[in-house]
Amino acid sequence: MSEITTSLASLGGRLKTENLTCIVQKDGRTFTSKLRGIRPLLDWIAQGEDLHGAFAADRIVGKAAALLYALMGVKGVFAEVLSESGLAVLKKYGIQAEYATLTPNIMRRDGSGLCPMEQTVLSIDEPSAAYAALTKKAEQLQRTAQEHGGSLPEKMTNRKLAALETRKKLLETAKRIIREKGLVNTSVEEITKACGVANGTFYTYFKRKEDVVFAISHDMFREIYEEAQRHDGAFMERLTFYMVTFSGHIERDGLKLCQEWVRNTVDPDLVENPYDREKLRMDNKSMKGMIQKGVERGELKENTPVEALADALTDVLYGEMLCWDMSGGAYSFEERTQTFCTKFLPAMMKPYLNDHIKS
Repeated sequence: MSEITTSLASLGGRLKTENLTCIVQKDGRTFTSKLRGIRPLLDWIAQGEDLHGAFAADRIVGKAAALLYALMGVKGVFAEVLSESGLAVLKKYGIQAEYATLTPNIMRRDGSGLCPMEQTVLSIDEPSAAYAALTKKAEQLQRTAQEHGGSLPEKMTNRKLAALETRKKLLETAKRIIREKGLVNTSVEEITKACGVANGTFYTYFKRKEDVVFAISHDMFREIYEEAQRHDGAFMERLTFYMVTFSGHIERDGLKLCQEWVRNTVDPDLVENPYDREKLRMDNKSMKGMIQKGVERGELKENTPVEALADALTDVLYGEMLCWDMSGGAYSFEERTQTFCTKFLPAMMKPYLNDHIKS
C-alpha cells in the first residue's frame, strides 16, 4: 500500500470516528468540517487557504467537489461515495482517488434528480469557472433558504463574503494598475496599498503576482461564450458576436495586460496550475461549442468538420491577438476581428451552411 493510499485511508477513518463530513490535511495542519455538501470547500477557497498538495477525505464527492479539489490543488482524495464524473475529473488533474462506493451520479436526497451543485457544473470542465458558478449557486440557495425561514450560520457566511469581496477588490485594483504599467512594473505592495490592505493579504489569495493575470481572465471568457450562445440571430450572427466580443474584451482590458498574459502562458511548462495551462484548450472548446450548436440547431450540415473549423477559427483569434501585441496596439484588435468576420468568415462557412440559412 502506497504512502498516499495509507494517508487517505487514515483520513477516511476519521470521517466516521469524528462524525465529520470533510477533512483536509497538509503539513501537520488539519481542516475539518461537519457542514454538508461542498460548503467547506467553498469556504476554504474563499478564505485563501493554501491546500496545494494536501490530502482530503469527504463523505460525498461528485463532479462539483472534484473540480473544487482540483482548484485547491490537492494530491489525493478519499470519498465514501464518489461519482463517475467526479472520478474522471480527479484523474484528469492527476489527483489520486480512493473510494468505498462508485456511483453514476450524485442525486438529491429525495431522489428527484441531480444534486443542484452537480447540475450547476454539468457543462463546466474548468475548476476556476466551476468555483465561480458554484459560489453563485450557493448564494442563491442561501437566499432561498432565508426567504423560507431557514439560514446558514451567519458567522461563516459573513466571513466567506468578506473574503470574496477582498479577493475581488485585489483583482480589480491589480487589473487597473497592470493596464497602466504592465505586470513587470507593478509590485504587490503597490496593489495592496491601493486596496488598503497588508502585503500578506495578497498572498492569502495568490501565490505570485503572475497568478492575478490568470485569475482576471478565467471567468469573463466563460461568460462571453454563454452570452454568445444566448445571442439572438442565426448561426453566423452568433459566431460573429462571439469572436468580436472575445477580441473586444481583450482590447478593453488593455494592451499591457494582454502582453503580460501571453508572456506568462506561451510556455505551458512554466505555468504552475494545470487549469491555467489549458486556456487555449478551453477557448478551442468554446469555439467548438459554438459550431456544434449550429449543427444541433440544423443551421449547419451534419457533416460539418466541427473540430477542424474550431481549430482554424481559434488560430485566427490567437494569431490576431499575438499580432496586435507585437504591433504595440497600433490598430484595433476588435475592428480587425470584425473585418475578418465580415469579409472572410462567410466564405469560410458557406460550404457548411444549410440551404435555408444561405437564402
